[in-house]
Amino acid sequence: MTPLPKHSRVLSVLEERAARFRERREYGSRSKSGDKLDETGTVDTSGLSDDDSIEEDSEDPRSSLEKEILEVRQVDEELLQVHGVAPGSKQDGVCRLVYYENLNGLNSRLSQNEKLEKAKQINHDLSVDIACYNEHRLNLMHKDNRNGFSQLFRGGESDVRSVAAHNRHEGTESGRVQEGGTAMLLFGELIEQFDFEESGRDESGLGRWVIMTLRGENGLTTRVISSYNPCYNKNQTSKTSYQQHRRYFLTKEHDDTCPRKRFKEDL
Repeated sequence: MTPLPKHSRVLSVLEERAARFRERREYGSRSKSGDKLDETGTVDTSGLSDDDSIEEDSEDPRSSLEKEILEVRQVDEELLQVHGVAPGSKQDGVCRLVYYENLNGLNSRLSQNEKLEKAKQINHDLSVDIACYNEHRLNLMHKDNRNGFSQLFRGGESDVRSVAAHNRHEGTESGRVQEGGTAMLLFGELIEQFDFEESGRDESGLGRWVIMTLRGENGLTTRVISSYNPCYNKNQTSKTSYQQHRRYFLTKEHDDTCPRKRFKEDL
């Protein structure tokens, strides 16, 4: 069985492929806009010829293709496919929410944090108003995780508010990294409608969800919930979110109900 490539390797290949696409698109735009009359009333034809010869300093399309083949040889093509439809420019009056289904961990350092910079770039490019994150895997009680989500995502023109949660009951036993966790960010003009008092976290302290409450005109109230129902895991000594929740319900509430079922009941 072929081992799966590292997540960073997949991202690197996707970044390089996107960069080449942008270069081709920008070159095409320059070509279309470059055929203009000069002050003498003529068009520059220096770049035109009767054959398809390639300038010496340009890249052979065949070598570019071969390069891409080498890059993806160890990455399953299925992982490189585009899923869904990328959103276009956000229209006025539209609130855009982006849900990161599984962040798979986030380092809390401010510098040299590639995943953080990528997430911030996505939020900026898509003009995101609300960003929901699951599985941030941060033990927010640990002394080394001194930067919260507001500090991590602050920057640029937009202000930011955040609500984040993790399992507080195993915070001292865990290290800096703890499986699970949920978080939500609010940007821009919506902050004026943010009701801090009515926002919060899973009351059990397990970090299963976070809530943001927005107050609009005419008494309109909107609540946004970012939640995480952990996957089943049978290893009772593991540090997975499922077993974290199971230990809590057994020891604190003497309840052996499946944590996934309890999630649905409690939410």
